[in-house]
Amino acid sequence: MNQLLIRKYHRWLGLVATIQLFIWTCSGLFFALIPIDDIRGSPLVEQPATYRLGHVKLVSPSSLVGQYKELSTVRVDQIQIRQRLNTPVYITQIEDAWLVFNAETAEQLAPLTETEAKAIASNNTSLPIRSAALVATVARGSEYRKGELPAWKIELEGSDHASLWIGANTGQLTAIRTTKWRIYDFLWSLHIMDYLDRDNFNSWLLRAFALLGVITVLSGIILFILSARWRKKLSSTR
Repeated sequence: MNQLLIRKYHRWLGLVATIQLFIWTCSGLFFALIPIDDIRGSPLVEQPATYRLGHVKLVSPSSLVGQYKELSTVRVDQIQIRQRLNTPVYITQIEDAWLVFNAETAEQLAPLTETEAKAIASNNTSLPIRSAALVATVARGSEYRKGELPAWKIELEGSDHASLWIGANTGQLTAIRTTKWRIYDFLWSLHIMDYLDRDNFNSWLLRAFALLGVITVLSGIILFILSARWRKKLSSTR
């Protein structure tokens, strides 16, 4: 193939690919430099105390079915035993509805109040609470994706602008969001070229630019080989 034609293609391919290659490099550098535990906000939270089985008297799931007929079709692997604040609970989900029962009394529990949500947050972190808001829906691409809804968003004091997301029904800490996580999330969307949902790394756009990057590199290698041969041939004719 004509060397001048390869150079022309290489120049234009490089021009198109350079910006995304630069983004991949910078985002990859950030991912490599910042420990993943810092991204996840792990240093901000601590494991709260939980009851041992010997300290509680649980009612059987069968007795729950006797009181709540809608549970008869729930599979065994759909039932969880958790602790919601100071109460052991059975948790299940039927379609999009969460059902939570006091595991000692079989009473069906209402969603968490703001006071209860703040108490759970205080049990999980030593940072002071700045605000609490009940969130029923989130926008596409929100920092809280695929988590339990409704949920309490507990904003904490501190330079990292951390937020704890606590499921309003289950009472579980479902997400920790910090400034580092938000930067990571933004760079991740650029890295995988999924700018809305930020979880699809098999998009045709990403594949196309990855292929473009490979072609650019290969054309550069071909140019290097051709140039080396040309220089060798030129020197031999002198």
